[in-house]
Order: sequence, then structure tokens, then C-alpha cells
Amino acid sequence: MSGPVENAPLLSVRGLTLTLKGTGVNLVSNVSFDLQRGQVLGVVGESGCGKSVTALSMLRIAHPSIVPSAGEVLFQGEDILKANAHRMRQVRGGEIAMIFQEPMTSLNPVFTVGDQIVEALRAHQSIGRKAARTAAIEMLYHVGIPSPAQRIDVFPHQMSGGMRQRAMIAMALACKPKLLIADEPTTALDVTIQAQIIELLRRLGREFGMAMIIVTHDLGVVADIADDVLIMYAGRVIERCSAADLFRRPRHPYTEGLLRSVPPLDADVERLPTIPGTVPLPHAMPIGCRFADRCPDVRAPCRTLDPPLIRVGSGHLTACIREIDYRAGCGGLK
Repeated sequence: MSGPVENAPLLSVRGLTLTLKGTGVNLVSNVSFDLQRGQVLGVVGESGCGKSVTALSMLRIAHPSIVPSAGEVLFQGEDILKANAHRMRQVRGGEIAMIFQEPMTSLNPVFTVGDQIVEALRAHQSIGRKAARTAAIEMLYHVGIPSPAQRIDVFPHQMSGGMRQRAMIAMALACKPKLLIADEPTTALDVTIQAQIIELLRRLGREFGMAMIIVTHDLGVVADIADDVLIMYAGRVIERCSAADLFRRPRHPYTEGLLRSVPPLDADVERLPTIPGTVPLPHAMPIGCRFADRCPDVRAPCRTLDPPLIRVGSGHLTACIREIDYRAGCGGLK
């Protein structure tokens, strides 16, 4: 296999479609994006939009009933959807690492934190147990766990939620991967600890020169850490842009609704605006735009046309009929 092409994306996802085996029902449809070395990508959307299953499927650790039916996941030019089991064991943890939503269920309760980090190191590096233990202590120090030489021998239940999340990050980064995927890394943590974890990820990303994909429903996390953003809805990418553009000028009604629901810092609000309705189920997708039933700006063509992603600015793409109408000079179809 040839080496990575200079200046090529670290990760390039092309037309990834995930199907529920034996049903023909698509859970995720035609997801595409590039991720450069050192870049941070935020993937945002409500529960059920396909964020986590996309991330899990890129590492081929989604439920066996969920299978890629189209597309490529090119990591350093190699389609890892086609890699054999031995190669995927090298990739997982060694080159691409993942932090899961709930550290208490991701860490093994019957092994110490240190044993689990040592196991991760020895699975991917030719290193003895003593050297691996020393490296594990150094990694715990890196992620801000106090007295790491003592904490290495504690069990997960003996740590707070914030410390468990730091231990998960230490285990994920032990082999210095090129890409870290973090699935809801601040879920169930209080606001102060959330801020500490995001700052920790930002610092470690810089130190290790590591790219990151942050899967989240929290736009505050995106504002704090992401360079670029994918907004997903009902298994599709419906907006893709820089984080700055997202907050400056969102171009999809769903994105606008998400931003309106963020609590303002400078005012007391008794009731936040919400997006009415729920995400449609994969087996009951509406004809036309998937967001039409919840959209405050729905038009007649939305009921029959499922708009593609179109370019609406430098590096900014969105999938909305009103943008197609405006670009056609129609002022919007009614």
C-alpha cells in the first residue's frame, strides 16, 4: 500500500450510506466530508439524527445489523471499510481512537484504570508491562489526574464522573492516534467539568497534532472547540460550514432552530424556543425534504423535492429549497 499523499485529507468520507440489514431501510444517507490533519470537526444534531452511528460505522464497531451499503471511508488514502480484521485492529486505538458517551459503561469495572491503559498500549506497541505502566502514569498526568502514580491502581467506580472521563481520554490517547472521535464527551457532566474536558481536548489536540471529530448535540461545545461543523438531520448532512459561519449566518431552518434554542448568556429567559415535532423514523421518512413537517418556512416544493447540498458561500453548503430558489432569482417559491 502506498503512503499518504502530501496535503491530502487525513480522513475523507465519500457517500457513506448505512442500511439496516435485510430491510433496505437507510439509517444514514450519502454522508460526505473531509478532515485535515489537526482539524476539529463538530457533528451536531438531535438524538436519532445519525451522528453516533456514523462515527461507530467508520470504525466498524456499530451493531452488526447496521451495514455500509454504499460509500468509502478513506483514512490516509486507505478505504478502511474494506480492510481485513487484522488491519482494523491496528487502526482502532492505534491510529484512530474513540471516546464513548458514558465512561462508566466503557471502562471495565473489574480492572483498574491502569491495567486498562496498559492493555491498550501493549495491544498496539512493542512494549513491556513495566514501560507501559510508566507510560500510563505519564498519560494520566497529561490529562490532569492528580497523583497519577497512586490513581493508576484505582477502579473506575472509585473515581468521579469527570475523572473517569479523563481516564477514558488517557486510554484513547495512550498510543498517540492521528484521529480522535469523541461521542458526546461532556454528557452527564456538570458545566464546570464540561468546560475543563473541552479545554483538555483542545490542549491535547494541539500538543499531539491530532485531528478530532466531536459528536455532540451541544452547540456550546462546537463554539468552544470546532473548526468546521456538520449539521445532521434524519440521517443526512443538511448543512456543512466553518464554525464561524454557522454562528454568523446559518442557512438551513433546522440549524436556525437549533441556534434559537441555545440559552442566551446576557438575559433571563423563562421559556426557550423549541423545534416542534420529532425526527422522523428511518422507516417512515417523508417524501421531499425530511424537515418539512417541522419547518417554519416550508413551501410547496418542499413536500416533493429532497434538496441536495448546494454551495451558498465559500466552504458553506446547505440542503434547503429556499436557497435554490434564491439563487435562481425567484425570491422564493410560495
